[in-house]
Amino acid sequence: MRHQRLRHTRAYFATTSLIALAALALPTAASAQAVPPAPTTPVQGTAPSAVEAAPSSIDATEPQQGETLAPEPTGQPGEVGGDIIVTGSRIARRDYQSNSPIVTIGAGALEGAGQPTLDRAIGQLPQFSAAQGLAQVGDVQARTGFAGGQAYSDLRGLGSNRSLVLVDGRRPIASNPNGSIDLNTIPMVMIENVEIISGGASATYGSDAIAGVVNFKLRRKFNGIELGGRLGGTTQGDAANYQITALAGGSFAEDRGNAIFAFEYSDRARVSGSERPFFRNIRLLARPPEGLIENGLFGGQPTVAAVNALLATYPGTTPLAATSNGLYNGAIGFNTDGTIFTQSAGNNCVQNYRGLNSGLLGLRQTADCRQIAVALGNYFSIQVPLEKFNAAAKLDYDFGDVTAYGSFNFMHSKAADSSAPGSTGPGKYLTVPINSPFVQNNAALRTLLASRANPNAATNLSVTKLLTASGPRSQTFAYDVYQGVAGLRGKIPGTKLDFDVYGSLGRTQFTNVQFNDTSRANIAQVLSGTANYSGPAGTCIGYAWNPFGNNAFSAGCREFIVRNNTNINETRQAVIEGTVTGALFKLPGGDVGFAVGAAYRNNSFAYRPDSALIRGDTPSFDNIVATSGRQRVKEVFGELELPILADIPLIQSLSTNLGYRRANYSGFGSVDAYKADLSYRPFRQLLIRGGYQRSIRAPSLGELFAPTTIGSVNIGAVPGAGDPCDSRSAIRASGNAAQVQQLCLAQGVPAAIYPTFTYVNDTAFGSTGGNPNLTPEKSDSYTVGAVWSPQFATPIFRSFNVSVDYYKISIKDAIGTVALTSILPRCFNFDGLSNPTYSLNNVFCQQVTRDPNSGAISFGREGALNLATYRTDGIDAQFDWGIGLEGFGLKGEPGALRINSVVTYIRSFEVSSLPGSPVLDYAGSIGNASVSPQISHPKWKAVTSLGYSNGAFGITGRWRYIDKMIHQDRVVSPTATTPGVPAYSYFDLDISFSVAERFQFTAGVTNIGDKGPPFVSGQPLTTDSATYDIIGRSFFVGAKVKF
Repeated sequence: MRHQRLRHTRAYFATTSLIALAALALPTAASAQAVPPAPTTPVQGTAPSAVEAAPSSIDATEPQQGETLAPEPTGQPGEVGGDIIVTGSRIARRDYQSNSPIVTIGAGALEGAGQPTLDRAIGQLPQFSAAQGLAQVGDVQARTGFAGGQAYSDLRGLGSNRSLVLVDGRRPIASNPNGSIDLNTIPMVMIENVEIISGGASATYGSDAIAGVVNFKLRRKFNGIELGGRLGGTTQGDAANYQITALAGGSFAEDRGNAIFAFEYSDRARVSGSERPFFRNIRLLARPPEGLIENGLFGGQPTVAAVNALLATYPGTTPLAATSNGLYNGAIGFNTDGTIFTQSAGNNCVQNYRGLNSGLLGLRQTADCRQIAVALGNYFSIQVPLEKFNAAAKLDYDFGDVTAYGSFNFMHSKAADSSAPGSTGPGKYLTVPINSPFVQNNAALRTLLASRANPNAATNLSVTKLLTASGPRSQTFAYDVYQGVAGLRGKIPGTKLDFDVYGSLGRTQFTNVQFNDTSRANIAQVLSGTANYSGPAGTCIGYAWNPFGNNAFSAGCREFIVRNNTNINETRQAVIEGTVTGALFKLPGGDVGFAVGAAYRNNSFAYRPDSALIRGDTPSFDNIVATSGRQRVKEVFGELELPILADIPLIQSLSTNLGYRRANYSGFGSVDAYKADLSYRPFRQLLIRGGYQRSIRAPSLGELFAPTTIGSVNIGAVPGAGDPCDSRSAIRASGNAAQVQQLCLAQGVPAAIYPTFTYVNDTAFGSTGGNPNLTPEKSDSYTVGAVWSPQFATPIFRSFNVSVDYYKISIKDAIGTVALTSILPRCFNFDGLSNPTYSLNNVFCQQVTRDPNSGAISFGREGALNLATYRTDGIDAQFDWGIGLEGFGLKGEPGALRINSVVTYIRSFEVSSLPGSPVLDYAGSIGNASVSPQISHPKWKAVTSLGYSNGAFGITGRWRYIDKMIHQDRVVSPTATTPGVPAYSYFDLDISFSVAERFQFTAGVTNIGDKGPPFVSGQPLTTDSATYDIIGRSFFVGAKVKF
C-alpha cells in the first residue's frame, strides 16, 4: 500500500507540474500571439463549410477544439490530395466514400470523453459496450485466467473476440489465448483517429471480423515535440488517474524520411466495493468465518429437541419450530467462545450468532434473518488499479518508387485485483476427524452428535467457512507486450501496379501472482494433528489451529499454510502478408481497381500454472493444468472495385465492390469468406449503400486448448436462476412440482430435507475448459443505408449530414460455453423442450453431481461447443449539423455550433444457445450473458452532443441515453415478475482552449448528476459495469505543450 501511495504521489506531481508549466507559459504565449487563433481544420470526409477554414500551423492530425465523442460525418465525395485506403477495403480510391457503414472518431473526441482508458471512451458509442461487463464488476475476482486488467471493445454485444481490432490496418498481437486485443497496448498519444465498420469484414481482413472492425490509425507524420499531462478523479476523492505523454518526431534526409517516437505513462487507482453503498450489500456468501457444518454432513441428523435444549441455555434465543420427523434440517455453526448457532433451519431465524461485531468487512445477517453471510461486494475492485507504460516508434523512408517503413510497440502494465478471503465448501470442505480434540472438547457439538440415530458414528465432519485466518485474497497481473513491423511499399518497376509487403513479430508475456492462497494438504495435516513444521516465523505442530470459531493462525502456521501462486503465460504471433493493387481496365464509371494478396499467420501460446494449482492443493483459487497450443493460417484474397457508371443523369456514380478470401487453418482445413457491396450516388448530396458479407471466426487458441479449470462456477440466484431444487426456486413453483421433486431426489437431495432445502450460494464447484474439436463460426451480414449531405447555401445549413443504416447479422455454429446457468434449468425442463420426461439420464442432468448427504451441487461441468445461433438486426442513425452563427447576422467572429446525435436501435437480439432449443429474443432486456459478458441489450441507445467553438475555444455538453430494459427472466418465462431497470441518462461537459497554437488545455466532468448504477436482480454481481457508470461523478484536467 505504501508503494502504491508513493507511486500515485509521483504521478500526481509529475502531471501537475506539466500542467503548471503550461499555465506559467500562458502570459508569454498570450503576449506573443499577434493574430487570432486559426479555426479548426476540416474533419476528414466532410466538405468545407462556413465553420471551417484553412488548417493552422499545428499538424493537421492534432485534436481540434469542439470535437465530440461521436462519429465524424461520412459519405462525402470531397476531393483529397491522393489515393487513400478506407477501412473495409484494400483498394485506394480518390475519395472517402465507403460502401460499408463506417464511422470515424478523432483523437480530440477520445480525449473529450473524459475516460482514462480507450475501452471506456469507445464504449460510450451506442454500437459498443465496454470492457468485461457483468462477468466481473472490476475484473476477474479470484478466478485463474488470462484477462486481469485488460480492456476490450465489444461491438454489437456479440463478444470482444467477434470484433476485429486493427492498428494501421494490421493485426496486433492477441493479448491472451482467447484472441481478444487489449486496448491498453495502443498508446493513446499516437492515435490520429479510429475507424469503425459495422458488419462483417472477413473477406478483407480474415477471421474475427464478424461484428465489424475497429481500426486504430496512428499518426503518419509529426514534427516537433509535444508533452502532455492529464489527471482525473471523482468528487468523492477517489478513483484517481494520471497520464503523462511525450511525442517527438521529425523529418530527415531532405524530407524523405520521418520518425516518430511516443512515450506514455498512466496510473489508475483502485476503488473498492466498500467505498460505494451500492456494492456493500451484494453477492452474499453464506459461509461465516466461524465455520459451520451443513445439513446432511453430521453423519446423521441431530434432533430438533437437542438443538432447542442447547439454545435454551443461551440468552435471547427462540426455540426452533418442530419438524415432521423431529430431526434438525439446518446447519450448525460454531461461535469462537465454543457455543453453537443455527443457520438455514427452515423458516427459522439464525439463533445465537455472536460474531456480528467482529469487525469483519461485509459480515451481516440476511434480510430474511435465516443466514449469516458476507457481502463479497465489499472486497471487489469496482475500478481495478492499473499502471502501464507504452513506448512506440514509427519510421518511414522514401527511396523513390519504394518506401521502407517500420514500427515498434512495447507495453508494460500491471493490474491488481482483490476479493474476500477464500472459503471452503462443496468439493473443498475442511475435513475434521471425529476424534479431533476440537470435537471432543466442544461440549455443545458432542451433545448434538449424541442425538443422532447412531451417536457413535465415526464420521469425519465436513466444515465450510470463510478462511479469514489467511486474509483477503489478491492478485497481480503483469503484461509485457512487444510487437515489431517492417515492410516495403511502392511501385512495381515497369508497371502501374503498387505493392505492399510486411512482416510482423509479437510476443505477450503474462505473469499472474495470487496472494493469500492456502494449502489444503497442509491444513489437513493441522486438522489431523500430524503437522510438524518449523520455520523462520515459528512452529506449527500437531493440532495447532481450531477450525471451530473465527480463530487466527499462529505465525508459524500461517507460514506453513498460507502461500502465493505464480502463473505464467506466453503468447506469440508471426505474420507475413503481401498485397498487389492497381487498375485493370476502364468501365464507364472509371478504372476497375483490384487487390490480390496472400498472408501467413502463426499463433501460439503456452500456459504454466503454479504447481499447487496443478495438484489441486488450493481451496481459494481454481485448480488448473498446464497447456499449450498452436494455430497456423495460410490465406489468399482478392478484391475488385467496379465503377459501373458515372456522371450521367440520376447517376453521379454507381459502383460495386467484390471480395473473396480463402483461409486454410491447421486443425480444421479451409474456409471461405466473401462480400459484395453496392454504392449508388444519384447526385452529389445523396449516397445509397448496401452490401452482403460472409464472414468467419476461427476458434481461438483459448477455445481450442484452454486448460481445464476447476473452481467456482456461477449458477445465478433464486428464484429466477440458481439451484432448481431450492425451495425458493421458480422451477419448483412451476406446474410440474411433482416431476421436479422426483428428479431432485433422483439426483441426490435427501427426501427428509427436500421440503425446506435451500442452496444459499450463487456458485457451485465445477469445471470448464477448451475443446480441440471446435470448428469456425460462420456469419451472414447485410447492410443497407443512405447518407444525405445537402450542403445548403446558407451558413446555417452548409454543414448538415444525416445517415441511416440497417444491419442484420446472423451467426451459426457459434462457439459458446454451455454454462451451468443454462444446464440446470434445461435439466429440469424449464423451457418445456430439453427434458420432457425429467430423466436423470438427460444430457444436461449428466453434467451435475450432488452431495448425497447435503443435497448441494458438488460438481458441475461446463464446456465450449459449436452449438449456438445468434441473430441481431437494427438501425444506426447519425445526425450532424454544424451551424455557422454568422448566418444569424452576428458580427465579427461569432463562432459555430455543432449538434451531433448517434442513435442505435436494436430490433432483435435472438439467441438459440443449443440445437433445438427455443429462439429467445433478448432485445430490450438485461441479464443474459450467454453471448458475451455484455448483458445489456437496450432497444434504444444514443449519444447526443451540443458543442460551441470559436477559434481556440470549445465547449461541449453530452447526453448519453440508455433505454429501459426488462429482466431476462421475463424473456425465458413471460409470467416472471423479476423487475427490470429503468431508462438512464448521463450528462457530461468538457471545455478546451488553446493559446498561441502551442498550448492546449482541457477540462471536463462526466456523470454530472452522480447517478449510481441500477440493480439487476438475480445476478451475482447485480449490475452491468460495461453499460452503467459504477464510479460516479468524475472530473479531469489536462494540458499539452508543443515545441
